[in-house]
Amino acid sequence: MKNSIRNWVTLIVLVWICFSVNVLEGLRSVPNLGEGKRWAVLVAGSRGYENYRHQADVCHAYQVLKKGGLKDENIIVFMYDDIANHTRNPRRGIIINKPNGPDVYKGVPKDYTGDAANKNNFFAVISGNRGALSGGSGKVVDSGPNDTIFIYYSDHGSGGRVYMPVGDPVMACDFVHVLMKKHATKSYKKMVIYLESCESGSMFNGILPNNTNIYATTASDSTEQSCAFYCPDTIPRSPPGYNICLGDAYSVAWLEDSEENDMTRKTLQQQYETNDVVATYIGASPVHKEKTYSSEMTTAQTGRIRQRDVHLLYLRLQLQKAPDGSEEKLKAQKELDDEIAHRKHVDNVFHLIGDLLFGEDNSSTMMFHVRPPGLPLVDDWDCFKTLGTISGNTNTTKEVLVEIKKRFVKNEKSKNMLRSIAIIITRDVLRKVPFGLFYSDISLAHRAAPSLGPRFHFCIE
Repeated sequence: MKNSIRNWVTLIVLVWICFSVNVLEGLRSVPNLGEGKRWAVLVAGSRGYENYRHQADVCHAYQVLKKGGLKDENIIVFMYDDIANHTRNPRRGIIINKPNGPDVYKGVPKDYTGDAANKNNFFAVISGNRGALSGGSGKVVDSGPNDTIFIYYSDHGSGGRVYMPVGDPVMACDFVHVLMKKHATKSYKKMVIYLESCESGSMFNGILPNNTNIYATTASDSTEQSCAFYCPDTIPRSPPGYNICLGDAYSVAWLEDSEENDMTRKTLQQQYETNDVVATYIGASPVHKEKTYSSEMTTAQTGRIRQRDVHLLYLRLQLQKAPDGSEEKLKAQKELDDEIAHRKHVDNVFHLIGDLLFGEDNSSTMMFHVRPPGLPLVDDWDCFKTLGTISGNTNTTKEVLVEIKKRFVKNEKSKNMLRSIAIIITRDVLRKVPFGLFYSDISLAHRAAPSLGPRFHFCIE
């Protein structure tokens, strides 16, 4: 009897074990439908060796994402790809993002380089629209409702726009429109955007809705310049032979923080004042060391240089480097003198515009007036975009004024403004500074942005 019971117990145990194994195997074979893919779009919006830092930032971002577990098929890179093998690069074929740092160029996908690094392809990639692509690898963000998307951009910018290596700039209203279409098609679960440029806050302020599961963080608000980092003659400084800045302060902060801390434990709130685990978007390297990194140190401590002063630094160093009495020295001196003279000329023009539009007593107040936080840069974005193209389609002051009157003059206030602007606009100014499109390194125009009278007041209700 006891043997019979023992046999039955053994049989039951064996059946239970077999059943449990089968159930576990079955569970193991069922995919986790709630876990989506991680996508990343990385954009260096500039070209030219003096803008080394932007492509260095993006290449470094790729290495961070790759170590975090993202697959190449889900990382899409835009870069002009003209600095790694540039004749002025002291380490040909290598890009570094910090002094004595590792090569961040190796292995970076060349998805959209040269002329393919343009706005239309950028929008097509985000939208997942292969049919709208022109050149490049053909990779797009083919995401689904459970996927997360990370977009990182590094370059120059101005009020309401950031730039691409070739072609038209990315306008804030168009960028947000693309994001809203992506949201409407339920093509992602959550999205995070890191944007490095001057006045980058104007790309989202007042126009990005709060109900889209998109968190955007920027290097500056709507009026500030962002800063370059690891530059010559600063502490910390770029290595000998590098007469350029290796990175940007905002970008260096998040990249080095991501490398030196455990991103599976750190939240976006701890890194950028929100509350999602960073690894959800950029992954996490299995090797890390805990370190506190602050991006809020003073200029004296970090050696930050404002983005729009970097060009002057580059020209000055080129002059210092050139042999005395050489043709190279004379050329470098002329380039530096021309740049300084151009900036002074434009400063004087905009001081005069302010005096004529608002009177000498009110000029400074009006030129530096900024719309309250939460309001978009302008109310009429079509007006703003059109204003920036006028000088490109006209040749004389009269043609410009006729075009402005046709498109923008709606009341006596605008007519009075037009009359004042007529005194200022000359062929010389138009040739050097496209009216309404102040993307050059213009000190006063950029300090006054985003509310410089003649640039925006036509487009504010």
